[in-house]
Parts: sequence; C-alpha cells; structure tokens
Amino acid sequence: MKFLRISLDSNIFRDQDFIDWLQLSKDKLDVFLSVISTLETFHWYNVRGISEELFKKDIEALGAEINDLTYQNIFHISKNAKYSALPFRHHARDFIIGTHAQVHKSKLITFNKTHFTWLGEENILSPDELVVLIEAADS
Repeated sequence: MKFLRISLDSNIFRDQDFIDWLQLSKDKLDVFLSVISTLETFHWYNVRGISEELFKKDIEALGAEINDLTYQNIFHISKNAKYSALPFRHHARDFIIGTHAQVHKSKLITFNKTHFTWLGEENILSPDELVVLIEAADS
C-alpha cells in the first residue's frame, strides 16, 4: 500500500541523491509529474547532453505518471492564478505544476515553496521534509 501521493516540481531533479532516494522509496509513493515539470526536466537533461534514453529510464525508475493538460486543468489553473498574488506571466509554469498536484490530491515536492504558498502549507513539502516524513513513518 502506498503511503503518500506526491507531485514533483522540476527543480528537485537537481538533487541526484534525492532522486536516488525517491527511486528506492517508490513502493511507498504514488508519483506524479505535470507535463511542464517533465518538459523542464528533459530540457535540463538535454542542455547537459544527457540522452533521451537516460531521461526516460530515470522517469520510469520513479514509477511516475506524467499528466497532460485537459480543459478542466486549464480552467482550474486559471482560477488558481486569478486568486493568487503571483503574476501569471512570471509564474504560469508554477500554476500548472501546482494545479496538477491539487487535481491529483498530492503533496507538491519542491525546493521553492514560496512560489506555491497558494496551495496551502499543508500541501507543499521540501525534499528534506518528505524524507523525514517517510522515514518517520517507517520507524
């Protein structure tokens, strides 16, 4: 049985130790990636010369489900942006990533919690906070 549903911001992929831990812990987690997080992550890999095959292998090793945009998602994203203090033109990607987490009733894992305060503190975790939460549940 899975312990927690999580969605990943693309910035967590800069921490290879955390990604390795996620891959080892995937039996405890339902992992979701928005189409934007997936694109941003692949672009980061691509710029560094990391192959498409290795990117796919890393995503598959997480057991992650990649979520596309639907009309309902688009409507929900716009609603979130309308009521947030963050300007849409500078944070459109954050609204897409955060709304996907909301729609999938998952905790968003990010190094940049301030961009997602509109989700509510209880719905955002840093990678370190996730590790502590899962490790505490295991003991």
